[in-house]
Amino acid sequence: MSPNSAGLAVKWGHKNPLVYVEGLPAWKKSGNPISPSIDYVANGNIVLVDLRSTAEVQKGHIPRAYSIPFGELEDAEDALPKSLGAPIYVYSDKDAEVNAARKILAELGYKNIVGFHGALDAWTGAGKPLQKGPALTATDETPINWQKKLGPGEISITDFTKSLKSDLILVIDARTPVEFESGHFPGSVSIPLEQMKARINEIPKDKFIVVHCATGGRGEIGYRMLKEEGYSVKFLNAECECSTTGSFEIW
Repeated sequence: MSPNSAGLAVKWGHKNPLVYVEGLPAWKKSGNPISPSIDYVANGNIVLVDLRSTAEVQKGHIPRAYSIPFGELEDAEDALPKSLGAPIYVYSDKDAEVNAARKILAELGYKNIVGFHGALDAWTGAGKPLQKGPALTATDETPINWQKKLGPGEISITDFTKSLKSDLILVIDARTPVEFESGHFPGSVSIPLEQMKARINEIPKDKFIVVHCATGGRGEIGYRMLKEEGYSVKFLNAECECSTTGSFEIW
């Protein structure tokens, strides 16, 4: 469960809740499938793409879905979100199209792609009506506009990148020492999550603190820990990769 859910579990009387700190990013990276909830498909901050033909889409599609027929996907790069971290959920009535679409989007550089197999049956099975008529469309001139929505305590990728250059902000890397040595953000300090309480005196209170890890899970736990100790703190809820040369990528 997530750090937030674990906290609720403790309040509800559970004695030993566990947190899967690597989260969904690590789960998907290992090749494991995920099944999104219908509520998340309906209301989550995602980009939903219907890969079926325009004629099939008009007969009935999931509301808020964009219509990009599978045969046009490779040429639709400029119509897709600019952010390569945008969560793109693709569905069709053909599993082969869903699998192939995931590969195409990955080759275009997108990092967060979900193939929603059986989407239409799952949607109608949950009692949700399909929307008839034209679906949303995107073009090179009017691409899909997606922006990350920040939760409590989160820092944007843009502001995090700026924080790396500020003397007033301390960036704490909550990963393990091995992960830190394999590549880290310039100027960041290694304080692994499991050592954070024991090393709390090393963290100055006259600076703004930003905690990060590889996916956001450990960063959020560190954020909550320091928040309780009275620190001005935020965390990066994003995936990232750092090299030993100092270069990095965040999405």
